[in-house]
Amino acid sequence: MNDFLNVLMSLQLPFALIPVLTFTSLPSVMNDFANGLFWKVTGGLLILLVCCINMYFVVVYVMSLNHVALYVGAAVLSVVYLSFVAYL
Repeated sequence: MNDFLNVLMSLQLPFALIPVLTFTSLPSVMNDFANGLFWKVTGGLLILLVCCINMYFVVVYVMSLNHVALYVGAAVLSVVYLSFVAYL
């Protein structure tokens, strides 16, 4: 159960990081405190790195379950998840 909860939390992390970077980069929201180009790029790369590491651990967890139906279900959910993260 602990592994499942860790995987679930890692999947939710981009839904917190991407809006934070987006809102702190908007001058209309942050005025003088908005992120500059350097922090936008650095933050985007860090979010991409965290997402890649998290997806790796999700794949390792699903492969440890050793069931074909779970592989297919995880593949379908991964496509939906990644498309939604890309939409953000």
